[in-house]
Amino acid sequence: MEKEYDVIVMGGGPSGFIAAIAAGRTGARTLLVDKNGFLGGAATSAALGPISPFHIRDEQVVKGIPQQFMDRMVEYGASPGHCKVLDPYGSGAYLGFFDRERYKYIAYEMVREAGADVLLHSMFSGTLTEGDRVTGVKVVNKSGENILKAKVVVDATGDGDVASGAGAEFVLGRAKDRKMQPSTLMFEMGNVDTEKLYQYILANPDDFEWKSDVIPIRKYSDRLVSKYFVAQGFKKFVKQAVDNGELHIGRDSILLLNSVHPGVIHFNSTRVIDVDGTNADSRTAGEIEGRRQVESIVKFMNKYVPGFEHAFLSMTGSELGVRESRHIVGNYVLQADDVIGGRKFDDVITRGYFPIDVHNMAGKAGYGDPETAGAWIDIKDSYDIPYRCLVPVKVDGLLMAGRCISATSEAHGSFRTQGSVMAIGQAAGTAAGLSAKQGIQPRELDIKELHAELLSNGASLRRDPEAVERETRNAQKYAAEFLQANKRHITPNI
Repeated sequence: MEKEYDVIVMGGGPSGFIAAIAAGRTGARTLLVDKNGFLGGAATSAALGPISPFHIRDEQVVKGIPQQFMDRMVEYGASPGHCKVLDPYGSGAYLGFFDRERYKYIAYEMVREAGADVLLHSMFSGTLTEGDRVTGVKVVNKSGENILKAKVVVDATGDGDVASGAGAEFVLGRAKDRKMQPSTLMFEMGNVDTEKLYQYILANPDDFEWKSDVIPIRKYSDRLVSKYFVAQGFKKFVKQAVDNGELHIGRDSILLLNSVHPGVIHFNSTRVIDVDGTNADSRTAGEIEGRRQVESIVKFMNKYVPGFEHAFLSMTGSELGVRESRHIVGNYVLQADDVIGGRKFDDVITRGYFPIDVHNMAGKAGYGDPETAGAWIDIKDSYDIPYRCLVPVKVDGLLMAGRCISATSEAHGSFRTQGSVMAIGQAAGTAAGLSAKQGIQPRELDIKELHAELLSNGASLRRDPEAVERETRNAQKYAAEFLQANKRHITPNI
């Protein structure tokens, strides 16, 4: 089979399906390709927890198509929307809890409404090139080999597969030693007595590294859970079980959150180090180790933790969640100092907001020395991600989207979160559509034209003081109402 499009987006994850919507809205004939039978990528196939914040403090930084998707989720009764984390350490300023099955459906509906085609169950197998220009991709599916040609390809594979296939320059993991953030197999348990669990956390504050109540800031479906929280700890139980030979786990604590559905708890608690997401043997070993840890943690929770006496394993990700692999080298490499210092760029395409979050690459402990363990580094202000980070050095006909854009490993530790990659996807899809329609290479696109199109679709490129004031006032109102109604809560120092 051979087909031709203006834009092909390879990968239907959070960055990819947003990119396809954006490209479709420019009027470009667009195809979205994914290996799964549904959209959402890691958010759905790897069973990610809540959507990372669109916020720095109470200011909403990511808007546009990602926010339109979030609004649709709330309308469908699939999410309470953005929820304020009273103590943001470890999880960020806001969390967007969601129904994973509705996410799959709504993502497809919005792609379809934008006029883009979708091809599922199709695995990337090669990049089509003419000299230094990408002209399409090859995918393999039940129909055999497919030759898919395009004026511009958006690489939203997460691992930079299309760019690598075109010979683009990249850095694998951390430049100095090629180490990558650990992977995680997410899972959930059902039939949990969540109130009993909450009361245990409340009664044992010293056994937790961090914990917080999470407050919805808008009206939402009463079919969903009304009380949200996050906690990392149970360290006494973990140590006891490990000492007794009862627990096989890659970290020294349990990180969990509740869910939009009653009695369901989500776990971000496995840690699989030294997984190379670009190597099939390494990923296979990681999948097996991840499931071994899940099985052990479920038995541990049943035996040790109040509220889990009658709980059961209700779901696991269908694949390991890979945090880091290739960083494709672009016309600018985003640095850690850019992130921490809140640097601004003339060719901004979205604003970053999340602290630098690096999980321990070598051991079980939590945050510590960033050279030898994990790190949580707060940033001074929102920072700009420049368009040049999406444009690979020397390779034409290609734009990057998602976590594999041009950045150092440390900078990547901030924007790899779901909200950021959605916004990057909107920029990449928009730029691809505009370039294809004009018959120019993405690196030739007028940044003012790109800005105008992004703004017309609601993107936020600069701070709006009046909006910040409204958002802050609204968040404070809901937080005050929660604290007034809940005199006892797990959030410290509030």
